[in-house]
Amino acid sequence: MSTVFRIAMATLACVFGANAFAALGTSAAMDQRGQLWMAYAEQDGGAANVRVARFDAPSEKWLPPVLVNATPEPVSSDGENRPKLAFGPENEIYVSWTSPTSAKYTGDIRFARSLDGGKTWKAPTTIHSDRQRIAHRFESLIVDRSDRLWATWIDKRDLRRAEQSNSPYAGAAVYFTYSDDRGASWQGDFKLADNSCECCRIALALDARGQPAAMWRHVFEPNERDHAFASLSPEGGTKPARVTFDRWAIDACPHHGPSLAIANDGTRHAVWFTQRDGKGRVFYGQLGDPGPTNVRELPAGASHADIAVDSDSLAIAWKRFDGETTRVETWLSHDAGKSFVPGPVLRTAVESDQPRVVAARGRTYLLWRQADKTSVTLLGQRRLSTEAAHAPAAAGISSRVQAVRPFERKTLGAIEREHEGEPFWLILWDLECTYCVKSLQHAAEAQKRRPGLRIVTIATDPVREGPALSKRLALLGLRGDAFAFSNAPTEALSYAVDPTWAGEKPRAYRYDASGKRQSFSGVLSVEQLLEGGSD
Repeated sequence: MSTVFRIAMATLACVFGANAFAALGTSAAMDQRGQLWMAYAEQDGGAANVRVARFDAPSEKWLPPVLVNATPEPVSSDGENRPKLAFGPENEIYVSWTSPTSAKYTGDIRFARSLDGGKTWKAPTTIHSDRQRIAHRFESLIVDRSDRLWATWIDKRDLRRAEQSNSPYAGAAVYFTYSDDRGASWQGDFKLADNSCECCRIALALDARGQPAAMWRHVFEPNERDHAFASLSPEGGTKPARVTFDRWAIDACPHHGPSLAIANDGTRHAVWFTQRDGKGRVFYGQLGDPGPTNVRELPAGASHADIAVDSDSLAIAWKRFDGETTRVETWLSHDAGKSFVPGPVLRTAVESDQPRVVAARGRTYLLWRQADKTSVTLLGQRRLSTEAAHAPAAAGISSRVQAVRPFERKTLGAIEREHEGEPFWLILWDLECTYCVKSLQHAAEAQKRRPGLRIVTIATDPVREGPALSKRLALLGLRGDAFAFSNAPTEALSYAVDPTWAGEKPRAYRYDASGKRQSFSGVLSVEQLLEGGSD
C-alpha cells in the first residue's frame, strides 16, 4: 500500500458555551467506522457534566454534544487526568472519568456506557471494588480485539497499608479491571505493579495480538522515575519491564505521562518526558530489550507529546511555548519511524489542552482543544489501491466487519505477521458458493461460542465487489479482517495463498501459535473451527 499525507485543517468554533472551558482536559478516539469523537467535562460549580461529541468529516463540523451523566458530579478534567472514551463493535460507547472525593488527592473511577451509539446512557457506576477514601485516579480505557473492555488507574491502597504498618513504600500502584459483558460487570481489582509514579497518566495500546499493554512512569530503585511496560491479561498481567533508562532521580510529581502506539508488526513506538543534565526533554523511541532504540530528541521546550501509528505511518504531536504563543508542532513518518518530516504547526494565544493524536482505519487526526475553539487536522490518510476498500457497511448492517481490503501477492505475509504468535483461521470463499456460506455460518457460530476466535476471510471475488462482500459477512455476523482479490491475475493470487491449492472452495487454513498451518477443503464444522481437525 502506498501512504500519502494530506493536510486538511478544520478549525472549528466551539458550540459548547463559555462555561464549558473552565477545565480543558479532552480525550479523542475513533469509533469502529473511523469517525472521530471527543470526551470532555463541562464544569458547573463544583460538579460537572461529561459530554461526548462526534466530528462530521464531510461538513468539517462537530455535531451537537451528547450528555453522558444526567446528574452532575465532580469530574477531573485536566490534561493528565481527563475523561476517556472507547468504542465497542456493536455501536457501544464507553466513557470513564475520575471523580474527586472530599479528601485531597482522593477519587473514584466512574464509568458510563451507551449501547445505542449515544442515544441513551446507563447510570454511571464505580468500577473498582475497593471503596476506601483513597486515590483511585488517572484512569485509562481500551477495548481489545476480542471486544473485552479494560480499565487501568493509579491506586494508593498499598501505600495506605504501608503507612499503617510504618513500612517504606515509594509512589503508588497500577491496578486494572476488565469486563466481558460490555461494561455491565467488572472482573478485578488486579494489581499490575507496585511503585508507580503518583501523578502521571497511564498509556494503553493494543499489541500485535490485539491484547492491551500499558506503559507508565515507575519509581525504580533507588529512586529513579523511568518508565515500565507490561501486558494485561485476565490472569493478572505480565511482570513489568523497565523500558527507559534516563535515571531521573527526583522526589516530585512530573505530571507528564508517556504515550504508546504499537504497530501491526509489534513495534512499540513511544514518546516520554524525562530530565537529562538538569533539562527537561521529550524523546521518541522504539521500546525494546534492554532499552529503547532509534531514540530521537524532540525540540527543546516540547511537552505533553502524543503518538499514533497506522500501518507504516507515524504521527507525533507536542505542545511548546515560543515566547509569544503556544504552539502544537508535529512530526510525520512514512517509514515506521526510521525518519521524520515536519508536519503542520498550530498556534494559539489563549488557554489550551494537550494535543491528542489518533489513528484508525487509514486516517490520522490531530485534535487540539483551546479556550475559544477546537482544531481538527487530518494529518494522514492511507490510500488503498481501490475505492471499494473504503466502502461503508450498508445501512442497518452491523459494523463489526471491517471494510474489505484488496488481497495482493504480498498480503498473505502481512496477515501472517499481524497474527504472529497466535492461532487463527484463514477462510477463502466467494459470493456464488453456497457451501462457502455454510462454512462462514459455522465460523460465526464458533465466534459466538468463543469470542476470541480470530478469523480472516479472503474472497476470490474482485475487490470492486467490496460492498456486497461486506454486507454478506455482516449479515452472517462474522467478525474479522476481510480481503478480496485485487486486480492481479487470479492464478497469481491463488498461488500466493497456496501453490498446491487447485481452486476448490470453501478452502481454509488453520494457523497455530507457531505459524504452522493445516489446510482444509469443504465445509468446516463448528467443532473443527473450535478444536482443529484434519483434511
